[in-house]
Amino acid sequence: MSWSDPARRFEPAEDVQLRAELRDLLGLGPVAVASTPAAPSAELAALADDLRREAQRRRRTERKRPTWGLLAAAALPLLAALAGLGTWGFQQKHRADGLALQAQRQEQELTRMAAAHAAEVAQERQAKEEAQQQLQLASKQGGRKAEPYLVIPVEKPLKFQGDDYQRVKGKP
Repeated sequence: MSWSDPARRFEPAEDVQLRAELRDLLGLGPVAVASTPAAPSAELAALADDLRREAQRRRRTERKRPTWGLLAAAALPLLAALAGLGTWGFQQKHRADGLALQAQRQEQELTRMAAAHAAEVAQERQAKEEAQQQLQLASKQGGRKAEPYLVIPVEKPLKFQGDDYQRVKGKP
């Protein structure tokens, strides 16, 4: 039966008597309170001094934990956070460099396309000027005597499309 068992408080008398007999047989009978001597003996005083000296020696030689170890343990989460931020920053820089390179390539492509378009426009303009000069030369040489005036070709504008206007008032 456990000492913390509440049923032990109401133990039968026979069990209490049996336990007392076992205690006596084992030499664990009722302990008499020993009276302390009035003055400690020299042997006890020497033993007490030895114990005191040993306690002082252990206190002096007690190994103190270094503070740098404690600081290193406290700094580990901070270092991990800084490493994570550094990795994230490196990834962002890499991404920004890639986008800048892509924008530069697009700008170069647009510049190339603009130069090609300008060259085409210049060629068309030169071809029109040459055609006009040829017409002027032909009219001066008198290829047709019936036409007294110079004929200049005119480009006709596109027909007006009806989709790009808005009606202001409804039909009356």
